Amino acid sequence: YTITGNPNYNPIFNEFTNTSRNSYSFGLGFSQIVSRNFQTLFALDLVLQQGLLSTPYQRVYFSDIEDSYIENFHLADAIEQLPDTRFKAAIGNRMSYYINEFIVLRSFYRYYFDDWGITSHTANIEIPIKIGGKFTLYPSYRFYSQTEAEYFAPYEKHVSTEKFYTSDYDLSKFNANQYGFGITYTDIFTNAHLWIFGLKNIDIKFNYYERDSGFNAMFVVGGFKFILDDRKKSIPKLMNKIGF
Repeated sequence: YTITGNPNYNPIFNEFTNTSRNSYSFGLGFSQIVSRNFQTLFALDLVLQQGLLSTPYQRVYFSDIEDSYIENFHLADAIEQLPDTRFKAAIGNRMSYYINEFIVLRSFYRYYFDDWGITSHTANIEIPIKIGGKFTLYPSYRFYSQTEAEYFAPYEKHVSTEKFYTSDYDLSKFNANQYGFGITYTDIFTNAHLWIFGLKNIDIKFNYYERDSGFNAMFVVGGFKFILDDRKKSIPKLMNKIGF
């Protein structure tokens, strides 16, 4: 292949001497029933990470080095380099308020900071609405905002004399919104069966996620819960066959 632009391409790369990572976490929670209709939970989470915290496939392009290309592919000047320790802390509050037998209000807020310079705010609200005795709707909204890490810079904004550098936009400054809607079917008496298992509930949720950086995504999550129904006469025979 022919290198164009800067033909003296010489990327900065030193083989990693440590490829392991250790994480230590501590969590503390305090819940309180304030009234018949209202309860709250306060949580504290602390995390310490040590080891390889950078991602080898995250490429970095320096502004003070002439660009090199193979055809139209821009060759990277280095891969991201990040400190080998990171301390994270988060303080959160979760609240649930029972409005009536059909509607419950659930909210969550978290403040986060770390020693890489990132601080963030997360706010979430969900309003389960019961429709009849078996269906529940779950409209929800989540807002997230964070500052950028001190080691982040966009494409071709880092310089080669820096010790740490990354262009991973997960470490950049951004705001994000997530809109969700779910539905749950619950059968208390498990009238529907699959062999000896009774169908307890079906849960399906759709989410749309968007960042102000231009990234967006849609995803659907579904789940089925079955329980062993001991009302079925075949169960004692099955237990005898397998030695119980």
